[in-house]
Amino acid sequence: MEPTIIQDEVALKFETSTMPWYVAMTKPRQEKLAQENLLRQGYGVYYPQIKRLKLIRKRQQEQIEAMFPRYLFVQPASEQHSIAPIRSTFGVTSLVRFGQTPAVMQTATLMRIRRFETLQNAADFDELNPFRPGSKVAVVEGPLAGLEGLVSENAKDRVVVLMGLLGQDTRVNLSVHQIVAME
Repeated sequence: MEPTIIQDEVALKFETSTMPWYVAMTKPRQEKLAQENLLRQGYGVYYPQIKRLKLIRKRQQEQIEAMFPRYLFVQPASEQHSIAPIRSTFGVTSLVRFGQTPAVMQTATLMRIRRFETLQNAADFDELNPFRPGSKVAVVEGPLAGLEGLVSENAKDRVVVLMGLLGQDTRVNLSVHQIVAME
């Protein structure tokens, strides 16, 4: 099944179903395997994924990854559908519990997560880029390591930083892997 089709079915379930959503913990990097196996068993599964910028081979690239690594939201198909088999599903480690009580997510909370996921995945590179003009950065690699500056301009893999060097403001062209955003 296509991820978008699954996510659209989940959005419909948020609005129409009264069944609770439980939180399942998966094995490391096995969220998709767990999702497939839970869907085969008839459960509703919501696996939120968002677009983020990652530094890959010294270049900023957009990548889709788990919003909550190792966690899925699972909903039984009916009141008679037991949640017990979830624990023994391939890819799942356990159900999240508070004592003996399984953790339940409120539908309103899941809808807010879904809205955030939709907005984040629709964002373009500039909206995801943490290096906005005027933001403060620190140089962490290269001959200027340890110095700070302000972002003047940015592109996909280069950032122009305004730095106070030798008593005057100087525009320095840096690679995105050489700097980190500061609070």
